[in-house]
Amino acid sequence: MTRIVRITRESVRMMAGNRLRVFIMMLGVAVGVASLTMMICVSKGAYKEVMDIVNRQGPALLQVRPGTDRHTGLPSGSRAVVSLVEEDVNAILQHVGNIHAAAPVKDRKGIEVKHGDKFTLTRIFGIIPEWSEIRDFGPSKGEFISEEDISFAARVCLIGQTVKKNLFGDTEPIGQTIRIKDVPFTVKGELKQKGVSSAGRDRDDRIVIPITTYFKRLFKDIHLSQIVITVEDTSNMDKTVEDVRAVIRERHKIAVGEPDDFAMRTPQDLIDLAYAASRSLINLLTGIVGVSLLVAGIVITNIMLASVSARRNEIGIRRAIGARKNDILSQFMMECIFISLMGGILGTILGFGGSIIISSLKVAASKVTPTALLASIVSCSLIAVVFGIFPAKKAANQSPTNALRA
Repeated sequence: MTRIVRITRESVRMMAGNRLRVFIMMLGVAVGVASLTMMICVSKGAYKEVMDIVNRQGPALLQVRPGTDRHTGLPSGSRAVVSLVEEDVNAILQHVGNIHAAAPVKDRKGIEVKHGDKFTLTRIFGIIPEWSEIRDFGPSKGEFISEEDISFAARVCLIGQTVKKNLFGDTEPIGQTIRIKDVPFTVKGELKQKGVSSAGRDRDDRIVIPITTYFKRLFKDIHLSQIVITVEDTSNMDKTVEDVRAVIRERHKIAVGEPDDFAMRTPQDLIDLAYAASRSLINLLTGIVGVSLLVAGIVITNIMLASVSARRNEIGIRRAIGARKNDILSQFMMECIFISLMGGILGTILGFGGSIIISSLKVAASKVTPTALLASIVSCSLIAVVFGIFPAKKAANQSPTNALRA
């Protein structure tokens, strides 16, 4: 115990007398550990974000959209692509098993809505009553769209919380009249607050109306933006997807060998797409981590070797008065460990701070996690052992006679 205390005291004394060298080595370690910490936080954040999306939408959700991106097999998002109609929904309900509910959806963004002297630009959704259950988007106040509203193409709507704030402020909106494209609509309810999506879209900036009203009174269109479906048994999701695909291909008269004019998305597709989007950033950070840790180790090795050369007289004197090789080896390794740990602490703080900044700027999702702290401790220890052992052995193997002559 006394020997350990003596070596520790001597290590601290030497580091205090070589602050510039210690700082440079600490900085090298800090950069590497900060990169490692950020990489772990970003990867954990990406995983959490994907799971939040899947949990929010539900593992039983299947979406069908017009058009196909040839690279991903997922919707291209182009509003110019039209292929889906309400009859497709009816055919799916009639001919495909394992379907709990299905709903047609039509939406358009940037639509002007007025109330008195106030106006806003928002997204209008044409839906049916089943949409509320499928997307868990029911009313927080008032009533949802009814079958009677669908039958009569009623001019009624439910508004999101952002629309309420923009048009009504603190005033009660239910029963009030708003004008969508100069067509009067009665507000019959408020939608649940949903917040901002992972893509940065305000999910409360929307108005829902009966889909029949959307087609007959506003836009005179017959094509759908998407079809949303929930399945009863998620273990049969793959078979259900193929059955739905077969029904729509038959209805659209798509020949064998010809590509679909629609795209289908399951929760697993969403997970794969989100991972692909974040993979490039993670790969970049992985490269930076590897290079940074290698550079940190090289810096420690070179500076420690220079320190050995500069302290040859000290090593010779200590060996001459009875210090063993293990004492010299232990002191230099102790210095490496102290420096690496201090650099690791600094790097962890910088890494956590950088992760929070990345998340706040919406560059990528990140999550501060104990795993990052554990990884920083392990990496610091490895740097100290792997890159500190050679200079420490060189110092321990100094001949007392040669060292004193230097």
